Amino acid sequence: MTKATQYRGIFGIPATPFKDDETLDRRSLESVLHFTVESGCHGVVMPVMASEFSTLTDTERRMVIEATIRVVNHRIPVVAGVSGIGNAHSIELARYAEGAGAEAVIAMPPHGRPPSYDEVRRFYELLGAAIKIPIFIQNHNQGARLNAEQLAGLCRDVANVDYVKEETTYAAQVGSKLLELAPAHCRGVMGGGSGRYILMEYARGFCGNMPASHFGDPMSKLWNLLESGKAAEAGELYRRMLPLIVFEGIYGIEAFKAVLVKRGIIASATVRSPGRHSMDPQDMAELVRLLAEVGDLLTWRKDSR
Repeated sequence: MTKATQYRGIFGIPATPFKDDETLDRRSLESVLHFTVESGCHGVVMPVMASEFSTLTDTERRMVIEATIRVVNHRIPVVAGVSGIGNAHSIELARYAEGAGAEAVIAMPPHGRPPSYDEVRRFYELLGAAIKIPIFIQNHNQGARLNAEQLAGLCRDVANVDYVKEETTYAAQVGSKLLELAPAHCRGVMGGGSGRYILMEYARGFCGNMPASHFGDPMSKLWNLLESGKAAEAGELYRRMLPLIVFEGIYGIEAFKAVLVKRGIIASATVRSPGRHSMDPQDMAELVRLLAEVGDLLTWRKDSR
């Protein structure tokens, strides 16, 4: 990857599959990784918040990163999640990811204790010095939120801080301001939030979105329509997907995994403790109804592999 190129598109986040006893399901992990590629995603991001990264041991995180790189096998770029509880933790994971073959890494500032801006800046300077591959800053409400000026400064001053995943409260405005302030240093901004603001973000110059990958097929089609100048068709597809995007906004990972089970991609919708909140039978019935309404958009089929 050179400075003349840019990551663009839907960079899907696979769920981390667990068995009913909450142990890692390696077979389902390989299945969801293949699906993320085959469904049309333009990149894969793993493991991060939608992958339950905070419930994984460091051994499991390394295993997930290795499996992702091996299964994806250069078909699309792999962005490894390396957020940690401290500088040394995150840097160690980033070095492992680079050595294993990841094309880039993504990290929130360390979250063990709330850092000052000077500490955040020092973290990204250390991370940038430790690896050579591109770095995404994940700017999230749950982390140490950065404003556009601070993000622009990091992109300008740390050579391989090239991208930002912007998903704070006013993400579209922050992204626009960042691109205005650092056009020569920030190679791109991607959104999050399950793609609920993707039309607005695209119009403002965002280069992609990082949603969970369970809807990789319709979301990648939506992006491709935008890139082809077919804004009206993209808008219609978005409006059809919106009820599902709203639904999953309630349950998050539980909904992502329920969809993956319904689509035959993973074996169990188990979410690791703590903090689980299972959907009840009425929720499941509503999910089935919503999926049926967009069945023609779910073009990936298990028997097509």
